[in-house]
Amino acid sequence: MAQLKKRICVIGAGNVATHLAAALAQVADVVQIVSRHEASASAVAATVGESCSFAASLADVVPDADFYIIAVNDDRVAEVARDTPDYPGIWAHTSGSVPAQVFSGYKTNYGVFYPLQTFSRDAGVDVAHVPFFIEGSTHDVACALRELAEAVSTTVEDADSDRRKVLHLAAVFACNFANLMWWEADEILKREGLGVKYLMPLLSATLDKLNQLPPYDAMTGPARRGDTAVIDSHCAMLPEESREIYRLLSDTILKNWHKPKSGDDEVPGCGASSHID
Repeated sequence: MAQLKKRICVIGAGNVATHLAAALAQVADVVQIVSRHEASASAVAATVGESCSFAASLADVVPDADFYIIAVNDDRVAEVARDTPDYPGIWAHTSGSVPAQVFSGYKTNYGVFYPLQTFSRDAGVDVAHVPFFIEGSTHDVACALRELAEAVSTTVEDADSDRRKVLHLAAVFACNFANLMWWEADEILKREGLGVKYLMPLLSATLDKLNQLPPYDAMTGPARRGDTAVIDSHCAMLPEESREIYRLLSDTILKNWHKPKSGDDEVPGCGASSHID
C-alpha cells in the first residue's frame, strides 16, 4: 500500500475506530485519538504508537490534521460535526446510514469513509479486503478520500447517501440477521452440550458457494425441498418464539422456491402458518 504521509485524527475509540486507526497507521501518521472515554482513547493510541496522542474532549482536537475520521455511533455524528471547529482538513464519518449532509453548515470539506464490514475489537480483520464506499462534498474531497481508502483497501467505490443506505440494509440482512440465526443454532446445540463450532465447516461451505452460485441457486434444506414432514418435526422441537422464526423463514423459502402452479392457491408450510397468501 502507498505511504501517504498524511496526518490523521480519529474521533472515536470503539470497534471501528480501533481497526481503522491500526490500518491507517500503516500508511499515514495517525496523530490523535479522541474519545469521551479517556481510557479507551489512551488504549487505542497506545496500539498506534508513541507519536499518537489522545484526548477526551472534542475541544482538544488537533487543528492541523489532513483528515478527521469520525468513527462514533450514528447518533453522535451530528454532535461531533456541530461541536468541533471547522479546521481545514477533510472531515469524514464512517457510517452507512448517516448522510454526508450531516456536516453541512458546520464543515467546509467533508464526506464519508464507509468500510462495509463488521468489526469487533478483539477479532482480527484484514482491512485490505474490506470494501470502502466514498462520498465527498466536492470532487477534490472525494478524490482525497478515495486516495486514502485505496492506501488501505483493494476495493474502493463511490456511493452517495442513498446508495449507502441500500448497502447498509443489505448488510443487516447478510450479517446481523445471519448472526441471529447462528445464535439461535448455538442455543439449540447447547441444550445437548454441543456448540456452534460444530457448524463451522457447514458455514464455511455455505459462504464458499456464494463465490460460485447466486444465493437463490445455493439454497438447500427441508423448505427448499418442500419436505413438510421435517419442517413439522422441527417446529415441534422448538419453543414458541424460535418456532415463529422457523415458521416465518420456512414459509418465505417455500413461497419463493415453490411458487404455486396455475390454479393452486397454497404451498406446503409449517404447522399453523401453512397457507401462503
